[in-house]
Amino acid sequence: MGPRGAGRLAVTTFLAVLALPCGVWAATVQGPDSTVSLEQALTRAEDASGLVRRTRAEREVVAARDVGASLLLPTNPVLSGSAGPRHENDPGGRLAGTSYAFHLEQQVEIAGQRGARRAEVARAVEVARWREVLARAEIHARVRAAYVGAQLAEAQIQAARRRVELVQRLVDGVQTRVQTGAASSVDLQLARIERGRAVRERLSAELAKASALAELRLLIGAAPERPLEVTAQVGQPSQPAPLGKLLVLARAQRGELKVLAASHDELDAAIVRLKREAVPSPTLFLDVQRDLPGQLYVGGGVALPLPFWRRNQGELAVARAERTRLDTESDATEREIEAEVAAAYQGLATNVQIVQTLENDVLPAAEAAVELTTEGWRAGKFDLFRVIQASREASDARRNQLESLGELWNAAIAVDRATGTP
Repeated sequence: MGPRGAGRLAVTTFLAVLALPCGVWAATVQGPDSTVSLEQALTRAEDASGLVRRTRAEREVVAARDVGASLLLPTNPVLSGSAGPRHENDPGGRLAGTSYAFHLEQQVEIAGQRGARRAEVARAVEVARWREVLARAEIHARVRAAYVGAQLAEAQIQAARRRVELVQRLVDGVQTRVQTGAASSVDLQLARIERGRAVRERLSAELAKASALAELRLLIGAAPERPLEVTAQVGQPSQPAPLGKLLVLARAQRGELKVLAASHDELDAAIVRLKREAVPSPTLFLDVQRDLPGQLYVGGGVALPLPFWRRNQGELAVARAERTRLDTESDATEREIEAEVAAAYQGLATNVQIVQTLENDVLPAAEAAVELTTEGWRAGKFDLFRVIQASREASDARRNQLESLGELWNAAIAVDRATGTP
């Protein structure tokens, strides 16, 4: 094969690889020690996330309140006593001795206050549990975004590396043609410029991947110096459900609404507790007293406070006002969530159309243009600049397809976040 044929073969191979589909670029790149799957990243992120760990600790603190709420007796028994010498003049003689008295009392609850306290703690634990669920959902969304970003950056890197290799072959082929006089030095300079563009694209893709992996390391708690890779295979997210179904799903499982509903139940339990605590708790007491030897008194009784002035009116008023505020906040939050779901759904539907347009129309047209200009260059109808321009457009089309795929994944993650999907 002559120098002219070798140069044409290099250009043809370069342009053909530019038209490779994304799936050819997406190859697994690292071994099992450094490659982390999405499921592993989500699990590690839950363990490493300060937000999730704080909500778990808060749930444990709230659950610990049940220890105090479960006490059978609300107060400790009270024991009091007194003693001293006693002298008494009697017609039969002077009486003397030691006089003493003891008083023991214990307050008891009779209106189910203990059960009301435990029920309130149980509702508070439910609130804390939903806050933890909400924190996990937020961390999952962040991990998915960083993970998909790293996957798409890896696909860009694979494409850019292949393009750098093939542009180098193009430079070598054109340089051979220049030496034989079949091409001018202008063609060689154009090929070198194209090589610089390809190297720049590769470096930009590597920087984007490094940024995505840095975010992923932070989320999963990995050390900065530890090698980390993601599985390189990335496809399209599943088709979205109808908007009406997504709205129903958001109302049923959105974490913010669950927290507000659980908080409302906690206030209901608090109101029940305050009403029961307004019921007087009687105090049982026992008295033992001796004045002089032979004079012993033992007796007992019940003391009952009268709820005339203090019946937890202030606490009940605050709890009822807080419950009304929660109702208002729940309505406002539900409307905000519906608007968020609608916006996320519109973004997802639009990005689906963009990706389909690029894959069905733009990419095939760009690849066809590469083939046509290549044939024209072979026939001497086009110069090398025309071929390079077509190859750039094909490369830009592929890059736009990957970027649009990333936007599609971000829109899908936004829909999952808006509907509260874990």
